[in-house]
Amino acid sequence: MDNRVAGGLAITRALGDHAYKSFGVTGQPYVVRHVLRPFDKYLVIASDGVWDTVSDQQAIEMCKYNENTKQIAQAIVKLALEKGSTDNIACMVLEFNSNNIF
Repeated sequence: MDNRVAGGLAITRALGDHAYKSFGVTGQPYVVRHVLRPFDKYLVIASDGVWDTVSDQQAIEMCKYNENTKQIAQAIVKLALEKGSTDNIACMVLEFNSNNIF
């Protein structure tokens, strides 16, 4: 499984799984700084139930071909379900320079 600790623990659970602490799972967050460019329009935040089945590129395509943040989030969730995700699925899309959040 991709993006898993020791083949089983989703990265998003690493902060709260006591059993994996002895295997080196740390509570230290992984932080990335990204300088926004003029053409950056959306931020997609989703659970591993999405990212285990939907690629970054597929999420980008959903942003390109849907009209608003609600439709983008719904399309990403639908794609994760169609691709067989069996985990909890959550998705939020933020649009920069807008008050639209879904």
